Amino acid sequence: MVIAVALNASPVAENIPQLDVAHECRAEVSNAEAVKSCIEEENRWRQQLEQEWSTFNATDRRQCGQEAAMGGATSYAEFLTCLEMARDTRSAQEAPSEPAPKAQK
Repeated sequence: MVIAVALNASPVAENIPQLDVAHECRAEVSNAEAVKSCIEEENRWRQQLEQEWSTFNATDRRQCGQEAAMGGATSYAEFLTCLEMARDTRSAQEAPSEPAPKAQK
């Protein structure tokens, strides 16, 4: 299945990609009411992504945007998850490691 993704003219790291969630919703559910609900949910995820967009690393935004362009992220929920996982992984790698607690006798 091919997922259509239209990216804004500006670089992905600067702008949120425009995903064709209507197409994906129609492919996932069969009735009109469920499609409408799916699209509304995706729009809520996009709003959350818009609120948090500037807090994500530009490299992570670019990487997740490229995955979306290749069909890796079929929804804003998945796109946001990609960014959150990249951020959390980066934070864990940058955090100083703490010594293991000493065993009590």
